[in-house]
This record gives sequence, structure tokens and C-alpha cells, in this order.
Amino acid sequence: MLTKIDREKEFKRMVPHIADVDPQIVQAEKRLAQTSPFRQHFHIEPASGTLGDPNGFSFFAGQYHLFYQWSPLAFHQPALWQHGWYHLASPDLVHWQDLGPGMESDTSYDCHGTYSGSALPVGDRLFLMYTGNTWNRNWVRVPYQIGAWMNANNQVKKNAVPYLTGSPAGYTPHFRDPKLWHHDHHYYALLGAQRENLTGTALLYQSTDLTAWRLLGEVQTDTPDFGFMWECPDYFEVDGHGVLLFCPQGLSADGNFFNNVYQNGCFVGEPLNYATRGFHHGAFQELDAGFDFYATQTMQAPDGRRILSGWMGISEIHYPTEQYHYSGCLVIPRELSVHHNQLVQQPIRELTSLRRERQTVNQIGPGTVALPYTGQVSQEFDLTVSLAATQTVTLDFRADVLNQHHTRLTLDRGRQLCTLDRSQAGLSFAEQWGTVRHRRTPLGERVRVHVFVDTSSIEIFIGDGATVFTSRIFPAANQTQTFVTSSDGQAQVTGSIWNLA
Repeated sequence: MLTKIDREKEFKRMVPHIADVDPQIVQAEKRLAQTSPFRQHFHIEPASGTLGDPNGFSFFAGQYHLFYQWSPLAFHQPALWQHGWYHLASPDLVHWQDLGPGMESDTSYDCHGTYSGSALPVGDRLFLMYTGNTWNRNWVRVPYQIGAWMNANNQVKKNAVPYLTGSPAGYTPHFRDPKLWHHDHHYYALLGAQRENLTGTALLYQSTDLTAWRLLGEVQTDTPDFGFMWECPDYFEVDGHGVLLFCPQGLSADGNFFNNVYQNGCFVGEPLNYATRGFHHGAFQELDAGFDFYATQTMQAPDGRRILSGWMGISEIHYPTEQYHYSGCLVIPRELSVHHNQLVQQPIRELTSLRRERQTVNQIGPGTVALPYTGQVSQEFDLTVSLAATQTVTLDFRADVLNQHHTRLTLDRGRQLCTLDRSQAGLSFAEQWGTVRHRRTPLGERVRVHVFVDTSSIEIFIGDGATVFTSRIFPAANQTQTFVTSSDGQAQVTGSIWNLA
């Protein structure tokens, strides 16, 4: 936790608008970031500085809108603290238009940070609600829950007065990240909170006019004591199930689970009882088994699909791109559904529009075989791996020609276990949190492995998407190969590999 002296230093050079900064400084930061060998090809990432939580994910005025937490000068020396929401729009969730700063920290209620929030279309405008972060003279945090409206021309106007000041009685100033929805003639906002006994929870508010908000109380889960803070809460219903998606901080590692700094997952259960706030559910499901996945937010597409975005990063991790004065990207959008009481993820179907040159895969054999190389590292692999004549198969992505450096996925049918190993992936970082992740997964004779590889990331979807690994990787430029190895029998791999535009 930062001390008072740290806070004074952090906010001494706070600027309300990026336009207040010398344009030469802004452009120099962007130019440095563009020299990075790790710039992503088809993922959203910042032109400079830090990208964080996705915010305001919505469909409005015929387009998808997505904002993200943004500090474009975070790595400039001396640091210039400018914080806000950056705005993108898209017709298809794949090709994004850069709309520039969406909101900045330019009022007394958000002067120390325009923190996370969400959006809801209301008539011909988009309603935004977010947390404004401030610190008083004694360096005690004071959160505000603030509203804003965006018109069809993408112009945002903040409300002059916050809806909520401070935190409710019985809760600490860790009170943030409102998620909006509409149900049965009422508007609802779910906020992450920390009780005074330093345990996490989610508070439910209700409004009839988006102006006066009434605290209904905590969502009554079956697991009331779970971590010290719940960030980025999100409630929705899909396939007849209620889903409470959130980021519990403070969970201790438990075998193959909770091995990251902070976790992201959900409870799946019966739909929320709005009268009692009761939510009956199963065990907590860690949503991603990889290294870099946090701060998810969902929205409902016009066709009814529930779509997820998330930050491919975690607070307190330092990534190799920081030497080029930028950090962070977003995951590819994912469609959510519930199978056998488990929330599963699949890449959105619109991503097929990125496909270009295709290679067909039909490899059989024991030992190690190379898959066809498509000519670039930004690729999609849609493979079926046969485990009928072998117990263990490894797939090495972004490998060098000798396969000494790679990102390794192992499918172990005997132990019903999937393993992601990035210990030899390239530049090392965050090794104090481990370099290997395991997840128990039902593995039959045939397993679908759907993989998206970009310049510095990998996203792996196993089977129906119940097991997903998301990770940043930083390979060398010569790591362009893909290998399949079966050491105890004969493996067959079929499918397709595409270059992605």
C-alpha cells in the first residue's frame, strides 16, 4: 500500500486533460511505444502508457462501444499522472475506431482518477456510471459514484453532482466499479465493496430514474467470507442461470487454483432473487487458468449473446513492454454460455473476418513433428488432437527451429490435466508468481484446441471452452514455429491454421 509520501508524489504532477500536456511529450511517448518489437497485431493496446480495465462495454447507436482505463504518460520521466477512459467503437467487435479520450479526471469528484464503471443505453443516449477517486487532506480515500451521458455523436457530459458520496456505513472507502442493468422497470447498479472487517462483498443499488439510488444491501451469496475486496462485479443471466462475475482480492493459492496476484471468476447459480437479494450458487469458478486475466466486463449483444471483455494483465505485474513506455492489452472478445453449471467461453464468431492465408493440418506420428508455418506469428489454430493412441501430447507455440524456446501446452489424458508452461517462452517476467499453470480438464480420445497467437500473447480454448489459458508472452523474433510431440504413442493432429489480418 502506498504511503502518504507516495501519494503526495504521485499526484503532484497530475494533469486534468491530455491536451494540457506539451504535444511534443505526448508524441514522443507514442513514438517510443511504436518501436517495441512486442506491439500486438489484432489486440487492443494503448498508443502509450497503461491500459487497464475495460469500461462502458455496450451497444449504442448501431455500434459497439468500449472504453478502457488509460494513463498515457505513466512511464514518462518525470511521471505525468493523467488518468481517464479511452474510447473505441466498432461495428463488429473486431475492427475498432479510435475515438480518443472518452472521459478524463477533470472534476473535483474524480481528480485522482476516473475509475471503472459501465454503460447502459437509455433512449437516444448512453448512460455512464463510474467511480471518481479522490483523496482528502489526510490522504484518506473518498470515492464518488458519478453519472454521465453520451449522445449519438459520442460527446460525453458528466453530471455536476455525484449520486453517491463516500462509502455506506459499515464499509471502507474501497467502494467502486458500478455495473448497470435494467430489470422489471427498475435500474440496478452493483458495486464492489470492502466491509469494515476487511472482507469483500457486492452491494446492490436500485433506481427508477437513474438519479436517486437506493441501497438495497449486499447480494446474499452462499460464500459470504471470500477475499478482502471484490472488484469489477457484474451480474447477468444466461441459459437460465444467474452469474455473479467478480474479482476477489486476497485469496490464498490452493493447489492449481488462485496462483495469480489477484483472481477473476464467478458464481453460477439460480437467478438472483431481487426481493431478498438471495443468490444461491455453486463453488467459485476461476474463469481463466492462465497468467494474465483480470477486470472482466460483459454486455449483451443485439442478438442476445453475452459478450465478455477483459484486461490481459494484472495489477502489480511489470511487463517487458514498460521499457517502451506502454503496458497492457485487452483479451479477444468472448461469448459466454453455461454448460453443466459451468460458465464457458468461446471466441466470438466475428473473429473469422480476420482470417487470411490458410494452412491445412494433418499430422500423424510419434516423436516431434512441425506444423505448417503460415509466414507470420499472428495466427489462429483450430485443431483436433487425437489422444486415442497416446496418453500425452505437447503443442509448442512460438518455438524456435530447435524447439528450445517455446510456449508449451500439454494435454495429459492419463491425469486428465492441461498444463501451460511459459518458462521457455522468451523474456522472463513475474517469475515470483510461477511459470506453469495446471487445470484439471475432461480429455477424451479427441480434444479441440482453439488458439489465438499474437505478437506477445496467447489465448487457448480447450474443448467447449470450460478450460481457457490467457497469457502474455514475449518471444524472440525467430520464434515462429509450431511443434507437436507425442512421447508415448502416436498422435494425430488435424485442422487449420490461419494468418490473421
